[in-house]
Amino acid sequence: MSVDVEQRIRDRAYAIWLDEGRPHGRDADHWFQAERAILAEAAAVADVAPVVAVVKAPRKTTNAKPRAAVKSIGPEATTSEPPKARKPRSRKPASV
Repeated sequence: MSVDVEQRIRDRAYAIWLDEGRPHGRDADHWFQAERAILAEAAAVADVAPVVAVVKAPRKTTNAKPRAAVKSIGPEATTSEPPKARKPRSRKPASV
């Protein structure tokens, strides 16, 4: 799919989103509705079979932070030295 067609789909999906009152979570529906409309227009203008295109779905966003990688504990992960102890934090004097 050309960049121009993808931009037209993006603009149409945005217009649909605005027309529907900017609902949350309907981005995929708006994208597919816009894609059908743009590809139907292209087929009508070209007067040929509709263009078949593979389009990526919009990315889902999340506020979750990725979990830290879990290290496997096995014979190669063990060492002969115990882990170093940390120094205790020094406390700030209480303000009076």
